[in-house]
Amino acid sequence: MNLSKSGAFVFLGAVLLASCKVDIPDGGGDNGFQHGVFITNEGAFGNSNGSISYYDADSSKMINHLFESVNGRPLGDVVQSITLAGDKGFIVVNNSQKMEIVDLKTFTSIGVIDGLEYPRYFLALDDKKGYLTDGNFTGRVYVIDLVQLKIKDTIPCGSGPEKMILYNKSLFVTNSGGWGNDSTLTVIDTQTDLVKETRFIGMNPVDLVLDKEQQLWVLCKGKVVMNPDWSIAEETSSSLVVMNPASGNITKTIEIGSIGDFYWPQRMGINKNRDLVYYLEAEGIFSRAINGNTSHLLVSRSLYGFGVDPASDMIYALYSPSFTTAGWMFRYHPDGVQIDSLEVGIGPNQVAFN
Repeated sequence: MNLSKSGAFVFLGAVLLASCKVDIPDGGGDNGFQHGVFITNEGAFGNSNGSISYYDADSSKMINHLFESVNGRPLGDVVQSITLAGDKGFIVVNNSQKMEIVDLKTFTSIGVIDGLEYPRYFLALDDKKGYLTDGNFTGRVYVIDLVQLKIKDTIPCGSGPEKMILYNKSLFVTNSGGWGNDSTLTVIDTQTDLVKETRFIGMNPVDLVLDKEQQLWVLCKGKVVMNPDWSIAEETSSSLVVMNPASGNITKTIEIGSIGDFYWPQRMGINKNRDLVYYLEAEGIFSRAINGNTSHLLVSRSLYGFGVDPASDMIYALYSPSFTTAGWMFRYHPDGVQIDSLEVGIGPNQVAFN
């Protein structure tokens, strides 16, 4: 999904709101919603019915349409991501061209940063400053003032910037190519907010994790060039690329996908010991030891997203049957044995843990 960046909420969102109203429990007593699992549901493109689901693992209860129920209005069109930082949640809604900031105790909206073009993912540096990627052809990273809740500056980067990660005092940005192709990481100095360097990594990097040996694992979805009739003119395999973030040296490239499978991976994760990486490919969720030579298929299922609980290593897998009906969250033990399943919103794509 995430096809373009058109306008505002539609009236249908208000109609749907009345049908999805739920009673909100205390969310864990004095902690409110500060501890739990959050699922972003994209919704149907153009329909302003994206949502947030909240799962309380202690009570095994799922609350769908949390934002709407608390705030009395739709969240927006294509809910791309949520980032949890301190006592706040930052919800990026890319087709509504905004980022909602909520108080995690009550989940009430405390501010909106709008006027964005194609926002994708947010990363908080501290309680005063954060970074938000804008996934256009001419990519940029917005510098967000978290005190005044406004855009402070913009930093140029590669095409289609997506996920980011901090290493020492540098911000590494994956340039996914957007609707085209790119093969770089942009490295930004977080003290000056200037680009330090651009590093070549692999075709269309989209996600990244840092392992226990301080090596950067980057998921590259591969290059795709389309003909006018939407057939594929050129394609390369998806891969995991391992880089030393201090020196920039690439130490390993691992092919993980197959040309012609019509699947371009978007998600990866890491376990709590940071010695096992996970990635989503056409067949399902794979794991690979950082010093191993083989990937293992843990969850054999067609999925749209997943997350790994940093406390328990439990795997939360997301399935979207369509973008008109509710999706599902499947929970798995670290060995890939399924625990249960719960209904979530339309088009579930990301899991965040707090």
